[in-house]
Amino acid sequence: MSRGRAVIGLTGPIASGKSLALDLFIKEGALGISADAVSASLLTEPALYNRISRKFSPVKILTNGKLDKKKLAAEIFGSPAKRKWLEALLHPRILKRIHSLITSSPEKIAVVETPLLFEAGLAECFTFTVCLAAPAATLEARALKRGWSWAQYRARVKAQLAPEEKYARADIVLDNAGAPRELAEKIKFICRFLKETAQGKKK
Repeated sequence: MSRGRAVIGLTGPIASGKSLALDLFIKEGALGISADAVSASLLTEPALYNRISRKFSPVKILTNGKLDKKKLAAEIFGSPAKRKWLEALLHPRILKRIHSLITSSPEKIAVVETPLLFEAGLAECFTFTVCLAAPAATLEARALKRGWSWAQYRARVKAQLAPEEKYARADIVLDNAGAPRELAEKIKFICRFLKETAQGKKK
C-alpha cells in the first residue's frame, strides 16, 4: 500500500480479539486503522446513504432516519446477494480511504484491521498478514457474550472463510486463547522487530 512503511493486515475469525490486537499495536506506536470504522464513516455520506436506502427497504435498515448497522447487518447476512452488492459498493471506497490515511501519516508501521481480508482478496495489499487464533469453543463463547444469538453467530461465521483456512493463508498466526497480556507481549515483539529492522536498513 505504501513504500517505506510496514503495512500489516490484521485479521482473524469472529471474536478472535482483532480490536484488542489493534489497540495493542497502537500502544506500540503503530498507526491503527479499523476497516469497519472506515466503513461506518462512509455510510454517513449522503451519496452512499441514498444508494443503500434505494437498494434496501428503509423500514428494515433505518432507525430515526439513520442507517442502523445492526439492522443492515441482519439484512446482508441473511442474503448473500445483498451482502455481495454492498461489499462491491463499499470495498473500493474503504481501500481508497485507508490508503489516504496511511500515506498522510508519519508512522512507519501501519496496521489495518480487516475482518474479510482474505475473503476480499486483499492479502497482496500488505507487507504481511497477521491472523489471530483461538479454539472454536473459545470463539463461540466470546461471541455469545457479546449478546449475539447462536443463529446470528453462525450466520456471520458462514459469511467468512473457515478459521483454519484463514490460519493457513496468514503469514503470522498469533494465538489469542490466553490473557490479553500474553497477546501484548507477542505484538510488542513484532513491533520491536520491525523497528530494529528499519533502523538496520538506515545504517
